[in-house]
Parts: sequence; C-alpha cells; structure tokens
Amino acid sequence: MSKEIVKVILWEENQKDFMKKFYDIQFIPRIGEEIYLKKEKWRVTGVEHDLEVSEINIYIELIQKVKQEKTFNS
Repeated sequence: MSKEIVKVILWEENQKDFMKKFYDIQFIPRIGEEIYLKKEKWRVTGVEHDLEVSEINIYIELIQKVKQEKTFNS
C-alpha cells in the first residue's frame, strides 16, 4: 500500500488568517468538533476538500483563550 500525503491548512474563520500547515495527520476533525492548538481551544466551523491538489482547508474559531499571566499567592 502506498500512502499519499495530504496538505492540511488551518485558517482562523473570522479573519481568514493562516495559522499552520500540517502534513499527513491521522484524522480530519468534523464541523463543530473542538480541537486544541497552541494551548488554545478552537471549534471547527468548516472543512473543504480539494481532491485535485490533495489539500484540505479547515476553518476554525477561537473558543477561549488560556490565561498566560499567573498570579501567585504569598
């Protein structure tokens, strides 16, 4: 069996900002599914398959930001 590589591109839905490319991922998330990227929670809003160029565009929107500032109690 030969394994074809599919290029998967993640786009932020509201601004259509390119986030990151992945190659040969194990599964494609479904619309409405929540995923974790860059320590943030995202929801998949759209998936487009382009079979001619073996490319999948996944559109995502940010659900919640993780607080980067930590407060320490003395």
